[in-house]
Amino acid sequence: MNSTQKKKRLQEIHNVFPRWSAVLLLTGFFVGSVILPMQPSSGWQVHAAPHQAAAPGDVVISEFRTTGPGGGYDEFVELFNRTNETIPIGNWQIKKSSGCGGASATPLVTIDAGVSLAPGQYYLIGKKPEYTGTVDQEYTSSSSIADDGGVALLDDVGAIIDQAGMCSTTAYLEGDPLAPLSGSSDRSYQRGDNGCTDTDDNNADFVLQTPADPQNSNDTPVRCLRVVNVTSTVDDVPPALPYVQDNLIPITIEFSSNVNVTDFPTLLLETGATDRTATYSSGSGSDTLTFDYTVQNGDVSADLDYVSTNSLSLNGGSIIGAVGDADLTLPSPGTPGSLGDNKDIVIDNQEAPSTDSFIRYDISEDTIADEITNANTLEFRATFSEPVINVDTSDFSVTGTTASVSSVVSVNSSVYEVTVSGGDLAALNGTVGLDLSGGQDITDAVGTNLPNGEPIIDETYIVDNIAPIVTINQASEQADPASATPVNFEIISPEEIDVSTFTVDDITQSASGTVSNSLITWSITDSGDHKTFTLSAERVAENGTLIPSIDGSNVMDLAGNPIIVVAGLDDTVTFNDNIFPTVTVNQASGQGDPTSALPIDFAVVFSEPIISSIFTTSDITQSGSATGITWSITNSGDDQNFTLSATSVTGTGTLIPSIAANRVTDIIGNDNLASTSTDNTVSYTKPPTSNPGPAATKTPTSFPHQAVVLNEVLPRAGSDWNEDGAIDVDDEFIEIINRGVTSVNLNGWKLDDEKNGGSDTYTLPNVTLNSGERIAIFGFITHISLSDGGDTVRLLKSNGQVADTVTYTVVKGADQSWCRLPEIGFWNPKCFPTPNEENTAIRNFSARTAELVVSTCLVPDTVPDEILNVECGTLGLGIWDADYWEGLADADRPVWLTGRSKWATWFR
Repeated sequence: MNSTQKKKRLQEIHNVFPRWSAVLLLTGFFVGSVILPMQPSSGWQVHAAPHQAAAPGDVVISEFRTTGPGGGYDEFVELFNRTNETIPIGNWQIKKSSGCGGASATPLVTIDAGVSLAPGQYYLIGKKPEYTGTVDQEYTSSSSIADDGGVALLDDVGAIIDQAGMCSTTAYLEGDPLAPLSGSSDRSYQRGDNGCTDTDDNNADFVLQTPADPQNSNDTPVRCLRVVNVTSTVDDVPPALPYVQDNLIPITIEFSSNVNVTDFPTLLLETGATDRTATYSSGSGSDTLTFDYTVQNGDVSADLDYVSTNSLSLNGGSIIGAVGDADLTLPSPGTPGSLGDNKDIVIDNQEAPSTDSFIRYDISEDTIADEITNANTLEFRATFSEPVINVDTSDFSVTGTTASVSSVVSVNSSVYEVTVSGGDLAALNGTVGLDLSGGQDITDAVGTNLPNGEPIIDETYIVDNIAPIVTINQASEQADPASATPVNFEIISPEEIDVSTFTVDDITQSASGTVSNSLITWSITDSGDHKTFTLSAERVAENGTLIPSIDGSNVMDLAGNPIIVVAGLDDTVTFNDNIFPTVTVNQASGQGDPTSALPIDFAVVFSEPIISSIFTTSDITQSGSATGITWSITNSGDDQNFTLSATSVTGTGTLIPSIAANRVTDIIGNDNLASTSTDNTVSYTKPPTSNPGPAATKTPTSFPHQAVVLNEVLPRAGSDWNEDGAIDVDDEFIEIINRGVTSVNLNGWKLDDEKNGGSDTYTLPNVTLNSGERIAIFGFITHISLSDGGDTVRLLKSNGQVADTVTYTVVKGADQSWCRLPEIGFWNPKCFPTPNEENTAIRNFSARTAELVVSTCLVPDTVPDEILNVECGTLGLGIWDADYWEGLADADRPVWLTGRSKWATWFR
C-alpha cells in the first residue's frame, strides 16, 4: 500500500480497538459473500504486470576493454542483468566520453527495440570489424572508446543506468577511475562476483581479467545471489493489536537462490531511541532466512523497518550460495521489497509521547539556523519522543508575533519541519517562539494523546529589522596633526557586527579627505566585543587630511541588516610627516663575534617604513678591516626591519657596516639620517679546519688528560697569518684543539697569558668545537700580548678551572711557534705556524722570507735600546743574531757579564 493509505490506516488505529469483534464477524461475511463470487471465469485472460523502469545498477557494464590483440580498436562492452526480474533494454544506448573530457552526443550503440535481459543474462557489443573475441557479439559499434575515456549505459529516456571511466575528469565515471588499458594484451576490466558487485566505485568494483572473458546472451544466465524481499509472518496493525514488550516478531529475508548460513547474522531495526537487532534463527539451505526480534522496553515504531540498506550484518558468520558470498544489500527502507513496504507492524512502548525539542532550523541548508535574523520566514524543527500522527499547522502556535504556522512537513514519523511566516515579521523587532496549540490533537501510533507543555529544548529567534548606526571618530589619544603612523580612529556600533563582513576593503576616504585612498594602508582591530573597532592608517604615502568612511552596504549586523555610517564629532586627522627617518645598524641577535662562519648578519632598523625598492647594497659603507665583502639585504615584510648579511668575505678582519645620510626615503619622501649603532662590529676569522685525529687503534699519550687543550702558540709573526695585509702583533695567535670524541661548546671559556697579571683575560664566544676540530684565535681578537721574552698561556674553563697551560721561553726567530707534535703528544718549540691546520716542524722557509717587504727592523719586544744596533745588523731580520750571540769569542770581543750566552743575560 502507498504512504497515504498507510497514514490513513495508522490514524484509524485509536478508533479500531473497541470494534475487534465486529471486524472479525464482518470479515467472515465478506469472505463468504464477496470474495468467492469474484473468482475469474475460464474465459478470462491473465496479463503480465508491466515492466517497471530500471533503476541505476539494475543492468551494469560487467566487462569491457578499449584495446586488445587486434590493436587499439579491438574493443567490447558486456552488459549484465543483476536483478531477478526481466528488464527490457530496447532503445537503450551506450555512450562514450573522451579522454579526460566531456561526453559524446553520438552514441556508440543504440540497442534494437524489443531486446530484454532475463535475470543473470549477458549482452555483448563489439567494435566492428576489429573485435577479436571468440564469443559473438549481439550488436556492433563503428565508433571507439579512448583508453583514458569513459563509457556509460543510458536507458530509453536518457537516464544513466551505469558508467565506468579511466580518468578522474572524464564525463562517465563512478568513484575512483580505473587505470587506462594499453598495448595488445588479451585482457579486460571485469566487474567482481561475475558482474554482481556494484558499490558505485569503479576502482573497487572492477578487476583486470586475463585473458578477457566476454559473454553474450547465449551463455547460461547466472543470477546474482542477493536479497529480493524482506517481510514478516505476523499480522499487520490493524487488524492486529500493536506489538508491545516481550512480543516475538519473526522477520524473513528472501534471497534469489538457496543459501547456507553459519553462526548468527543480524538485522538492525529502527525501533526509536535505541535500534534493536533481529538475530538469525532458521532457514539455512533454503532461499528464505528467518530473523527473530523480541520487543524490548522502550521500543517504538509506527511502521517497523530496518535502519538502512546495509542493516544485514554477518556478525562473524557467513551467508553463502552456489555462486559464492551473498550480496547483503537490502531494498531501501520504505521502498518495494522492504519490510516497511510489505508489512504494517506497529510497536507501542505503552507510554504517552512527549515533545523533545523545538529548535531553529534552516530547511534549505539542512542545518541549525542562527538565533538573530531579519528573515521574513522562520523555520523550526519539532522532534517528538516517538512516532506521532495527526501533525498539522493547527497543532502549533507562534509567540511574539502576529505571524502564523504556514506549513508542517514530516522528516520522519517523529520529526517535523514547521514554517512560520506572514504577519508583522517583515518589520518586527523582538523574540519569536513556537508552542503547541491548546487544541492540538497529536497522538502516537496507537492513539495515546501528546500532552501539552514546553519541550526541554525550546529555542527562539531574535528578529531584528533595525540597521545599526555606526560612528567614526579620532581615537582618544590620536595626535592631530599627526607626523607618524599609525593614525588611529575609533569605530563604534550599538550592536554586534558580523565581523566576517567587515574588512579593509570596506574602508574608503570620504570625498573631503585630501589623501588618495590608494596611498593609505588600513587595518582593522576588533576590541573583542564586535562593537568597538580600531581603524588604523598603517601607511600614508602623502601628506593631507584623513577622513575615513565605511561602505555600509557590505557590512552587516548579526541579523543581516546593512549598517548606517555617520560621521562622528571629529572624524578627521591632518597628516603632516616632516620627520626624517632614523636608522640603526647592529649585530643581529645570535650573531657570533668573532666568527669564522658565513653569513654574518646585522639588524637594520628604520624608525618608520621606507621605500624599500631604493634601499640597496650600494647604500652600505664598510669601515672595518675585512675585505672582499658581498652584501645582501632581506626585507622582513614591513619595509622597516631588514637583515643585512655578509654572504662572502675574502679577507679576514672586522666588519663595520653603516648607512650614510640621504640614502633612502620614507614613503612621504623624507631622507634618512645617518645610521647609529651600539655594536655594529663583527670580527671575521679563517674557518677552522677539521682533523679526523689519530686512528682508533692507537693508544694516545696525551698530556694533559683533557679533551680540549691548547695546541699551538705563535708569539712572534713573520708572515701575514690573518691576511689583513700587514705583518704585526695582530698575526700572533693561540690555537685550541678538541681531541675528544664529542663536541664541546666553549662559551664562557677564557684565555690569558699570566695568572694575576699580563694582558686582560679574553672570553671565548659561543662556539662549538667538533671532535678533531681546531680554532686559531689571532691577536687582533684576543688583544693578548705574547711576550718575545717568554710567557705562559692558560686556557680556563667557564667555571674558572684551568683546562691547559703552556710556558714558552725566549723567541729565537719570527714564525717560530710552540706546538704539540704530534697533536696528541707533548710541546715542541721548533714548529712552523699552521693556524687552523695540522701542526708541523720547522723547515727551510728562506725563499718565503726573502720576498717579505719589511720596513722596520724586527726586534724582540723586550730588547733595550742599547742593543738595537746589534739586532738591526745584516741579520736583523731574525730576532736571534746567532752569529753574534753564539759565535766563538776572541780577545777583542767583550764578554757579557756572566758569559757569552744570551740565555744568562738580563738587564736591570
